[in-house]
Amino acid sequence: MKKNEYAEVKFISADGFLMDVNGTSYFASFKDFPFLYDLPVSEAYNVQYLGQGDIRWENADIDLNIDILANPEKYPRIMHTLSSEAAALFGRRGGTVKSHRKAEASRANGLKGGRPRKKKSLVTT
Repeated sequence: MKKNEYAEVKFISADGFLMDVNGTSYFASFKDFPFLYDLPVSEAYNVQYLGQGDIRWENADIDLNIDILANPEKYPRIMHTLSSEAAALFGRRGGTVKSHRKAEASRANGLKGGRPRKKKSLVTT
């Protein structure tokens, strides 16, 4: 890496990051780079230039290349963040699975009185 090479996050908006890498500005939208959305602000500005167009957020273990920033449509996302909707769907599917062990556990729980009821607490103002 040369002495005057750098990467810097200029600002963060609701839509993404504006970054300056070696004097060229790049906009990383959260639509194209959803993993940047969850990056805490304290870590977002801590970006390093590694050389040969590579930038890195060390604490978040995120690596990008300026070619990906310039042309995100050429690089389809392979890994996506797991949304709460997807987690709920997987939970529903897992809850509908019927197995011998699950049936046994359910019967044993029923013999104990089933699922404990939630205790209602009095609210005072």
